[in-house]
Amino acid sequence: MRDAGITYDVFLSYHWREHATVEAIARSLKDRGLRIFLDRWYLVPGRPWPQVLEEILDTCRAVAIFLGPQGMGPWQQRERDLAVTQQAHTPDFPVIPVLLPGADPALGFLSLNTWVDLRAGLEDPLPLAVLTAAVCGEPPGPDLQERLHATLATVCPYRSLRPFREEDAPFFFGREACTARLAEVVARHPLVAVVGASGSGKSSVVRAGLVPLVRRGASGRVWDIASMVPGDRPFHTLAAALLPLLEPEMTETKRLVEVGTLGRSLAEGHVLLRDVVARVLEKQPGTNRLLLVVDQWEELYTLCHQETTRRRFLDEVLEATAVEALSVVCTLRGDFFGHALAYRPLTDRLQDAVVNVGPITREELERAVEAPVRKVGLTFEPRLVERIVEDVGEAPGNLPLLGFALTELWDKRHGGQLLHAAYEAMGKVQGGIARRAEDVFQQLTPVEQDATRRVFLQLVRPGEQTEDTRRRATFTEVGEAVHPIVHKLADARLVVIDHNHATGEDTVEVAQEALIRTWARLRGWLDADREFLLWRQRLRTDLADWEHAGRDADSLLRGALLVEAEQWLTARPEELSPAERRFIQVSGALRERLQRARERLRPCITLGLVGGLLCMIVLALWAWSQRNQALQAADKAQAAAREQQRLHLSALAPALVVRALRQQEQYQQDEQAALLARQAYLFNEKSRGNVLDQVDETLRTVLRTSYFSHSVRGHEDGVWSVAFSTDGQRLVSGSWDKTIRPG
Repeated sequence: MRDAGITYDVFLSYHWREHATVEAIARSLKDRGLRIFLDRWYLVPGRPWPQVLEEILDTCRAVAIFLGPQGMGPWQQRERDLAVTQQAHTPDFPVIPVLLPGADPALGFLSLNTWVDLRAGLEDPLPLAVLTAAVCGEPPGPDLQERLHATLATVCPYRSLRPFREEDAPFFFGREACTARLAEVVARHPLVAVVGASGSGKSSVVRAGLVPLVRRGASGRVWDIASMVPGDRPFHTLAAALLPLLEPEMTETKRLVEVGTLGRSLAEGHVLLRDVVARVLEKQPGTNRLLLVVDQWEELYTLCHQETTRRRFLDEVLEATAVEALSVVCTLRGDFFGHALAYRPLTDRLQDAVVNVGPITREELERAVEAPVRKVGLTFEPRLVERIVEDVGEAPGNLPLLGFALTELWDKRHGGQLLHAAYEAMGKVQGGIARRAEDVFQQLTPVEQDATRRVFLQLVRPGEQTEDTRRRATFTEVGEAVHPIVHKLADARLVVIDHNHATGEDTVEVAQEALIRTWARLRGWLDADREFLLWRQRLRTDLADWEHAGRDADSLLRGALLVEAEQWLTARPEELSPAERRFIQVSGALRERLQRARERLRPCITLGLVGGLLCMIVLALWAWSQRNQALQAADKAQAAAREQQRLHLSALAPALVVRALRQQEQYQQDEQAALLARQAYLFNEKSRGNVLDQVDETLRTVLRTSYFSHSVRGHEDGVWSVAFSTDGQRLVSGSWDKTIRPG
């Protein structure tokens, strides 16, 4: 912490990732007698940061803004704004940009006269002498002045194929109306989508348009800002964006560990985004609201293959923006807007909260072309601006081509002027980037050309019923052997090297998708290898699923998928990443283990099958035997039952006859007696004695005397025979007149 009452010579403002480099510079400056204040000490716990920051700057004679490969951090943006404001009130207050190795200079500092260039390293004492003189307010000598001019000459007022950043805002022209509209919508809605075609400038509108507005206190609030690109692990990149606001003093190694821990906790629901936001605001006294910029929102659909992860990320954003002081602004390509609308809760929240970035108007385009050059004291040849604007047209995808063409014109400026001849030589707007790519390619050796092909095929995602798009790959994926060619392509502005804060890895991607559309050689590579590229894309999805499942064996390749993968691995091993090759090899190894296990078990399986078959035969024979025995037993039981019934009725026959006789004597017309006697007769076939004769006689007597004799009609002679149906309801009679009549 600083001591009260001390005045410092210089306040050193830097991105937290540049701490080690800046501390080394600070030691050199202390050796030169300067009193140094490192900005990491200024935040006094429990006090509003705007007040503390102003107090600290009041104690310093100068501010040095260090710019490294990470760009400017959020605290640097605040410090820069306050320093420039103080300089406006006190003209002799120096604000000094210092370029560190790998820096991408911030255009917002172009209006400053004093620059210090340490991009070549810290060994050269001259830049430190320039910085010391600038802090002390001493005019530079001739050597230092020449160095200043040389540094300024290397800073282009255009961004080529890269989007404008917050620190480039003073040179961002042409989208003022869109930026104002976006700021109005953000003031009313906590979740806003900025939608436009690829290359329409969505990212620049948000980063260089909206963010500086909210940083300056839009809507009367004090904002903190974090930004992220989802990638294939959106919760990890979210954690990487928020962790510096939670723990700004954490070392790089510790930060990587904690990013993984926080990312997993967010993904699994153990920690909620709303709670992280609340804690961030608690640790930043004086900050009212947090703005989270999610650039390239479409990566949630193109790179995040787990539906559950994507859905959970959306739910976390929806909940946090509904209950906490959090605003989320996402940029989304128009051809992926339908994916966002497919989730109803997100669709409902985006009602009236979508800002469309349409084609830039002619007037806006003229400002975007001419204003940056005029701001650094350069000019265009007469009618060159009109010619460029005409060539750009209204296609939104042409804006990156425009940025590249303007950067090329600036490179070839002469006498402070941008020339028609240079514009013609580069192939104008449409041909500029393609010609640059082809020129770079032709200067490479055959080995380097083959490496270039493999690099670009790693950096393009082939579309299936959509356009081919660029893809971000890690240095590990592209392979160590091609790292030198990657750096050559980056120097030529064809690819962009970045750092993934979530994983700690360097990444590379095509500088702009316009290169994919316009470079004929790249289009030829893509068309020739589309089958392989589409297969590799599916392989990456399977690999991601395997990793997501904790490398579970059930998620490995099998069957025809594994055979196809092994064929491609044999044919093009150098075009697969180490992780992809390992995935295929592990899948093949599992298949071999299973095959060997089956071979060891085959004798046992054969023996088991034979034994099982024999058991089945034995069981079948036993079942057949049991069935026959059961059928025989059933037949015997049925025969016994019938015999028992017959014997029972036979035993009853005399009684039935007696009963029939009595019935006949008492009731002359009682047919029941006849039927009973008949029943006894039928079941007494084996008793051919007196009983049978008695039954027969009884029947005849009953029939002669019963009413049946009166019910038979139609015979001309006497009835000698009567037959009854089995149900006793019908009869047939036979007569001596040789006729048979139904009764």
